[in-house]
Amino acid sequence: MKEQSLFFNPFRMLSPTLDSEAIKIEELHKQPISESFTLEEGLLVMISKVIEISHINRRAFIHANSDEIATAEALAKEVHEMEKILTANLACSVSLAPELCRAFMLFPGHLERIGDFLESILNCCRIKSQNAVPFTEKATAEIDHMFTQLSDMTNNFRDALIRPNKYLLQHIIEQGKKLDQMEQDLELAHIERLLEGSAVPQSSSLYLDILESSQSVNRHIRQMAHRLLALAQQTGEAV
Repeated sequence: MKEQSLFFNPFRMLSPTLDSEAIKIEELHKQPISESFTLEEGLLVMISKVIEISHINRRAFIHANSDEIATAEALAKEVHEMEKILTANLACSVSLAPELCRAFMLFPGHLERIGDFLESILNCCRIKSQNAVPFTEKATAEIDHMFTQLSDMTNNFRDALIRPNKYLLQHIIEQGKKLDQMEQDLELAHIERLLEGSAVPQSSSLYLDILESSQSVNRHIRQMAHRLLALAQQTGEAV
């Protein structure tokens, strides 16, 4: 494992396979899992794979494609593998200060759990397609809007991993609060529609499952953003 470096410098790709000038950031989800990744590299590859799963979920909600679903499942498996590598490396790291180990010890686990919840959403999309579960136009628009907001928040967090910035981190936290409120409002509104008879009962469990999973993704991203922001304020190195 290469020597770890502190986050609060512009992100440096130390691995030849992750040369920032040779590969687009959007393509990092294609990188194979490697034990040679530094902490920064491993986390960035993990979140890039998570983002790609999110993109597939959004498309699968409208029209599930078996090949894309298989791709998402393979990416989720790689996220699990990367978590084990990074957590083990952090646990035995002698190159990181103890406070940094404490700060980042849970990051691989947070990203793995995000992968789990995205897999749950993927399964909902699969069931929706296989069983032709009907969703109203309103419910479909609500889920799509939620996907858009969650994707934007996740992309922002990826940017914060590359180059931490206290204003971006504060923005991510505020995004998460607003998204959480929106998700709670959508849940209550859906229940009201069920009681009124204007919702499709067959889709209710899938709709609520997707909302619950997205709330959990939101929560894990916010927890990491809070931890990064606290460390940035502690060190005074993020601008």
